[in-house]
Amino acid sequence: MKSAVITTGGLGTRVLTFTKTNPKAMLPLYDVSPDNLSEPHLRPLLEIVFENLYDNGFRKFCFIVGTKTKSSILNHLTPDSKFISLLKKRNSAVDKRFILTLNRIYKKFNNSEIHWISQSTPMGFGHALLSAQKFIKNESFLLHAGDTYLENYDFLPKLIKLHDKNHAYGTLVLQQKNDVKGYGLAQFKKINNVNQVISVQEKPKIPKSKQVILPIYAFKPEIFDALNKTSKGYNNELQVTDAISTLLKWNKKIIAFNFNKTKWFDIGTPKNYYNAFNLSYRKAVRTK
Repeated sequence: MKSAVITTGGLGTRVLTFTKTNPKAMLPLYDVSPDNLSEPHLRPLLEIVFENLYDNGFRKFCFIVGTKTKSSILNHLTPDSKFISLLKKRNSAVDKRFILTLNRIYKKFNNSEIHWISQSTPMGFGHALLSAQKFIKNESFLLHAGDTYLENYDFLPKLIKLHDKNHAYGTLVLQQKNDVKGYGLAQFKKINNVNQVISVQEKPKIPKSKQVILPIYAFKPEIFDALNKTSKGYNNELQVTDAISTLLKWNKKIIAFNFNKTKWFDIGTPKNYYNAFNLSYRKAVRTK
């Protein structure tokens, strides 16, 4: 699995006014300094997501962006030799650390196949994914919401191995929570030592499970067939969760990966962003 779809096109209304011209994925979080000794520095979440996926072997990236916010992402990730030269002229010890980080990101960006898809009007997570169908073609891929911060990505090789080994049409990342309001949920049962998903719900009023679905998935390309056959659901938008229900109705195998040992936050609310910001700082300081 070498391809990843990263969605960043949502309006982010709960974290306005920052998101008027910037996607949530560009909100800054802490990361360890490249020399592993100095103070941690700030990086946009999307940059952290991209680098972690790259370091886990992904080389083809499709960024789903909003027409109003595309420029901020594109300008940030595109290599900028003039800016590097300006920092070098300053001859600052602090700037040298930033130069190391930027050059590392630029090298990885240049070594990747990058596709950009613009959404004029966000119409749901599923609608964003559907726009990437031509990019994916006939290969399995990873779907990663650009506004999701993970404490680490140690789980990713295991997730991909589980998905491939079981020939699953979809692999969901689940974490048990007591408060499940506002989340997609899944139920599963163990069959032949594999957690097979039997049902999913998108932000239900009456939850049937405490297993929260993280916005990170491994899919076969059949998910696009399901999206095309799925009606709009929650908030009158096309939802990935509903397309998974369609796959289940077609008797396609969907499995679950347990993610209970790692912290994560969807930074789409001020509270969650605050929690992610604090966690990222503690992680960066602890790593030194």
